[in-house]
Amino acid sequence: MNKYILMLGVAGVALGSYAAYAGNSATMTVTATIAHDVSLSVTQDIDLGTITINPAYTGVTQWGYSDSGVIIYETQGAIVSADNMTVGTFTANIPNPSACNTSTSACGGLAIEGNDEDNFIYNFFGEGDNYCGFHIKYSGTGNIFKIYSMPNECYISDVSQVTPGPHSGTLTISYTAS
Repeated sequence: MNKYILMLGVAGVALGSYAAYAGNSATMTVTATIAHDVSLSVTQDIDLGTITINPAYTGVTQWGYSDSGVIIYETQGAIVSADNMTVGTFTANIPNPSACNTSTSACGGLAIEGNDEDNFIYNFFGEGDNYCGFHIKYSGTGNIFKIYSMPNECYISDVSQVTPGPHSGTLTISYTAS
């Protein structure tokens, strides 16, 4: 199994009087020893932009993004405004890229893992019950794959535990030949 580490800084969160916070671009850095039968490289950073939060909201907030990066709210809740996502992309010369035609956390020998042995980054926006899940999907062109957060897979249960400022996490992409 080969593992590739992706670092992503993905959201600027603003609290308070709805003042926008300038979010940071994500930087996905791949570090790995590449086997001669597989190559992988990041071609587009992930960026959730700026998310402005109403700190007085008391309820669940749940959202995600289409595979083209358009924000989709399940429960807009605490989010006053949010940018669309810049979808991450990477290339991988796997034998059957079309095995990833459907969004999933594992396909065609590729898999992604967050900070708790699944495809989610937990405590993503600070402490408490908040997270975003990420998925792989084949772009349909060459050997290019997308990484994004599907609808309903970003979640904040308590805005009082969200900390303002840039937030980041790590996703690991692994490849296991079949």
